[in-house]
Amino acid sequence: MSEDEKKSSFSRGHDGSIFEVDGRIGEDNFDELLIWCSEKGASDITIQPNLPVIADIGGKLVKVTQKSLQVPEVDGIVRYIYGENGPAEIKSGFDLDPSHEIRVPGGRMRFRVNITGGRSSGQDGIQITVRTLPDIPLHIDTLNVEPAILENFRPKDGMVLVTGPTGSGKSTLLSSGLRMVLEDPDANEKVLEYSKPVEYVYDKVEMPSSVVFQTDVGKHLRPRAQADEASEFAYCVRNALRRKPTIITIGEARDKATIEACVEASLTGHLMYSTMHTIGVAETLRRAVTPFPGDERRAMAIDILEVLRMIVTQILLPREGGGKVACREFMVFDDDTREKVLAAEIDDWPKVIRRLLAEGNCIGQSMADCAIGLHDQGLISKNTLRHITKRET
Repeated sequence: MSEDEKKSSFSRGHDGSIFEVDGRIGEDNFDELLIWCSEKGASDITIQPNLPVIADIGGKLVKVTQKSLQVPEVDGIVRYIYGENGPAEIKSGFDLDPSHEIRVPGGRMRFRVNITGGRSSGQDGIQITVRTLPDIPLHIDTLNVEPAILENFRPKDGMVLVTGPTGSGKSTLLSSGLRMVLEDPDANEKVLEYSKPVEYVYDKVEMPSSVVFQTDVGKHLRPRAQADEASEFAYCVRNALRRKPTIITIGEARDKATIEACVEASLTGHLMYSTMHTIGVAETLRRAVTPFPGDERRAMAIDILEVLRMIVTQILLPREGGGKVACREFMVFDDDTREKVLAAEIDDWPKVIRRLLAEGNCIGQSMADCAIGLHDQGLISKNTLRHITKRET
């Protein structure tokens, strides 16, 4: 692990400096702006008309340019990132999710971008949200992950879900866990990842016996027949099954078709990793079952519980002294835990899971218990702890 990787993965705050702009922001200096923000520890950068560039540094939104951007400047950035038809796509009501790369000495810097139309300062406008991505997944030691999560991160088969709200570090945690697996000299893994877009890349990871192939869904692979995004990911799972992987990673399991395909792959002996926008183990299991109609629901719920190996939920809390700190809830679904959940009616599963976590009758940890530990270490305030424990009751 390099010296940079030993540093905290979350910035502690902004130093008050400003990116100096001489004239307009365009292709010639936009990449310089992104590099500058990355060096300041920005996690997200927001660009829209009639406002300075705003960056999220250490959990606080700060203005990093003195000048406000005009509509032509924002449109020009969209064209640079996406292409000449970018502004027209936005005006037609579509949002865009491109990635952006900058070549720098010794490698590349990567960014995930969302471009969305809307109203800004009394007129139609475009907001660009840029998320910085490390050129290598963070070393797992920098994330202070609970030992039980690490010990159960690579089961023989089944499904592991990493969940949390937008911006909670789900992809960071999952990619770091995969890096840990891939760096094992005896791993012998063939990993197929399908994401939209691809975020973390593994080019710089030392993999003595493993290989990773990443597919940008919709760009590198899509069904021959016209289909919506839900069936795109289901199609990707079926594509993976023809390529003899040991691990399949799906960017997000958010719909019936994708969840069903992931479960089918897991039932045939594959190991699946995916993410969900849920908070809590109980809510994740409830959400996974909800898309299925009544006549399918019980059978699919049992199948889901059969293949689940672990659910990890992560949220980011304000750190005392600045920055953010990860708070995690997790549960390992071993045979004993699975039997206790199956003994209850499906609608009662979330209640059973919450009870098991609260009583400590499983391999896992509740969000409240994690928050208590963070408070005892002096990492979060009493008010933050009160907010988490109140939400848990």
